[in-house]
Amino acid sequence: EAIPSLFVDFSALSFASGMLNSPRDFVRRIIDARNSIPPDVALWVPAIATAENAALLFYLGVDIIDDTNAVIKGYRGIYQVEEGEVRLNELDDLPCNCSVCSSLSIDELRGKNNKDRALLIARHNTLLLEKEVKKAKERIRAGNLREYVEMKVRTSTFSTAVLRILDLDEDAYFELRTPVARNQCMEANTMESLKRIEVKRFANRVQERYEPPARKILLILPCSARKPYSTSPSHAKFIEAIEDYRGYIHELILTSPLGVVPRELEVVYPAAFYDIPVTGYWNAEEREWVSSCLRAYLKRNLRNYELMVAHLSGAYKEICSSVAEDLCIELMFTCENNEEATSKEALNRLKERIAELCGERKRQSGFEMKASMIKAMADYQFGIGAGSELVARKEDERIKITGKFPYYKLSLDGDILARIVPAYGLLALTVKGVRRIVDSLSSYRVEIGDFVPEGSILAPGVVNASEQIRVNDEVFFAGAKAFGVGRAKMSGWEMVESKRGVAVAVREVMEVK
Repeated sequence: EAIPSLFVDFSALSFASGMLNSPRDFVRRIIDARNSIPPDVALWVPAIATAENAALLFYLGVDIIDDTNAVIKGYRGIYQVEEGEVRLNELDDLPCNCSVCSSLSIDELRGKNNKDRALLIARHNTLLLEKEVKKAKERIRAGNLREYVEMKVRTSTFSTAVLRILDLDEDAYFELRTPVARNQCMEANTMESLKRIEVKRFANRVQERYEPPARKILLILPCSARKPYSTSPSHAKFIEAIEDYRGYIHELILTSPLGVVPRELEVVYPAAFYDIPVTGYWNAEEREWVSSCLRAYLKRNLRNYELMVAHLSGAYKEICSSVAEDLCIELMFTCENNEEATSKEALNRLKERIAELCGERKRQSGFEMKASMIKAMADYQFGIGAGSELVARKEDERIKITGKFPYYKLSLDGDILARIVPAYGLLALTVKGVRRIVDSLSSYRVEIGDFVPEGSILAPGVVNASEQIRVNDEVFFAGAKAFGVGRAKMSGWEMVESKRGVAVAVREVMEVK
């Protein structure tokens, strides 16, 4: 139950050590505690932190940990390591270079009297925990704590169970707290990566916030190691093969863990920001997830195309064939079995098949290509309709899109409306851009008090904010004296419930007169 009007700096979760018997109880009690206090009140979970679980505690939403466990274990003769703990008599050497372990041998440590030995082990355990906390903090600052947690939990069945329970049962909790974008690569190294909020959110938005252009042919392509895909050698070859007919073609990239990526969304987060281990082997769970994304996309957009071509080989081809069979649709493949998609023979076959299906040539104009990308990105960020309002040419308007891929800028009569920011994979709006599509931005509105921001907007200055807003979302703010645009530094609910902290990093502001 939520605790109303709590004016404190931190809240402690009592009897925390009792949670260590059940991963599900561990998850439930910490999340219930985090949900019951305001977002700017720190949560302290006493006496359970170790070098093994510290990063997982931070990921769960714990803000304060202590060295009580480290000291108690030291007095019990238990020597903690990054992967867990061992009894001193089980070690042949001290596997650590802290000030304690580097100053004496294991035999010297064993030779100490009980009190001195306990003090030294407790000191080692504390130093080890402090080191782990510093590592976790750096991961938080860098924005890649999740990757670190996926690596750390492998040392413990309990911690692995906790992460899996979180991914299966606590979507809503983490969706509220996961940034919409970050300027870091998303390393998808484990099967748990398939369950990440960023992956699920992207798949959902492709279904709910993306409208493909009206084209004759859907061409399904494999992903590439280099992102965005268009900058990769393999996709350069694909594009060269279809260049003369690209005006008839809509390109869809098949990939793990994101499922399907329309060409127009290849620069958004996380499509341009992920990396996976490339082995050529896809396990059953990975295949099922990518298949489900492709199946959902085709069901929703099947009427948009007259023909479908797949330039795929290996597991990609097997997945696509299975989905086509399930949906009873005809799919033309341009790669033979065990033939690389980038081979000369496969590329020639792709070129010939596309020419045969399209007939006369129809290239995609530069403006059309750029406009379709900006439109799709606006819809992806703000909802269907925002893109059309942003890029549609109205009477006597001079709309231009300048810049080299992917640094496009959209301008109207010489004034910039929006630009693509590749570092985050987002569109950044100007005040004029916001005013052009303000009706479509109702879910990204922040209401502020009776003041003109001079720098960032702090949480106490927020009167209300849309629940849809997440960290790093593009938002606009409005008040009695000011109107402007910036980037969210909190989720919308946090802006409303917090009494401290930066809510919006202001980019542009105009006084209202």
